[in-house]
Amino acid sequence: MVVPWKLANEVGDPSHSVLLLLAVAALANSVLVVGQRLFVAGPELRIGGTEIWAGVLLAVLTLLGNHVSAVAIQDLSPALLSVLLRADVIFVAVFAWLFLGERIERRFWFGAMIAGIGLVVLQGPMGDAGVLGFFGGGTGLAVVAAIAFSLMAIVTRRFIHRIDPVAVNAIRLWLAVAFWFPFNEFPHFSEIPRDQILFATIAAIAGPFLGRIALMMSARHVEARVSTLASLAAPVLTLVLAFWVLSDWPGYHELIGSAIMIAGISVSLVRGPPARLSPGRGRRA
Repeated sequence: MVVPWKLANEVGDPSHSVLLLLAVAALANSVLVVGQRLFVAGPELRIGGTEIWAGVLLAVLTLLGNHVSAVAIQDLSPALLSVLLRADVIFVAVFAWLFLGERIERRFWFGAMIAGIGLVVLQGPMGDAGVLGFFGGGTGLAVVAAIAFSLMAIVTRRFIHRIDPVAVNAIRLWLAVAFWFPFNEFPHFSEIPRDQILFATIAAIAGPFLGRIALMMSARHVEARVSTLASLAAPVLTLVLAFWVLSDWPGYHELIGSAIMIAGISVSLVRGPPARLSPGRGRRA
């Protein structure tokens, strides 16, 4: 998704890219839902108050995350944005600890510390810009996007046993499209560059639609932690694709910092060995 996302935001207004991304993803999701209902036996969509409120919260976070990522990608390389968005793994665990009471292992804090060191190395010398300048610009916006996407995971976990996920996903996408208009001028679609429409459409199909479906399908076969670990291959694949398509290659400090960040995130995801029963504790009948 990230390479066409950068191309879309280089040739046109980022706000228009966000609208195109959300509209295409919403339309594709709706077509999938209708197709499932027509050709595959399944339960009817359930839309109640909980679904609507969850959809509203997710729509706001969806709009925020995609908008700041669209602005951030103008200053960052695709591979660097991909690495920074992977920090959502850290944020999800911290927010789940704070808001849902989920337990965090010591290994996680160690990995988070390594990832934080990687973020500092990734920025390069601080110079005279100070802390605000150090983490400002595209990097700061990418972190905000990661936080927004992380909070989406928390909202989903909070309501998952009380909602119809298919219905909520449809509500989320269409409400995100609707929420776009109060904060932006109505676009003159004839003035939007064709390349922007093309690249934003490719990004929508690759990311919010096919990428999300593939992630959901993987949950049927492997643990969520394994799926998340596999997603850490995204920055490497993005790096290769960005170099091939855009001749874009990050600086040395960005490569080293990104590698340290990915290592830290990997450490936080690796599960420790299962605890063994002490000799004095046998199984109860």
